[in-house]
Amino acid sequence: MANQREYAGAIWTNHALERLDQRGLSQVMAGQTFLYSDSYKSVEEGGTEFTKKFDISTVTVIAKKNEEGKWLILSCWIEPPLPGSIDIGKKEKYLKERDEYNKGGFWKRFWIDFKKAVDW
Repeated sequence: MANQREYAGAIWTNHALERLDQRGLSQVMAGQTFLYSDSYKSVEEGGTEFTKKFDISTVTVIAKKNEEGKWLILSCWIEPPLPGSIDIGKKEKYLKERDEYNKGGFWKRFWIDFKKAVDW
């Protein structure tokens, strides 16, 4: 079943629908997170972050009310990332870089920090 533009009482942006597909996250799980979150908090620019635990995974949905007072789902993700998703590669890269940094000596860390500072 294709993801729906209007679902769970909210309007889903193109970005949110793309993220569902890229992350292997079902719209049902994201919709349940939005409707029945375990917790929520305010985020930048008037948005709200909704989170819900599903077994070993945590789903996060970012939403915001539009000018008409309707909810817009802006983005969503699942932690830990699902195998084959865009986020699994990012996580693996982060862990590799973190390990390289932690194992490195002073000059190795200096070089890594320098490259980050100049966005190399």
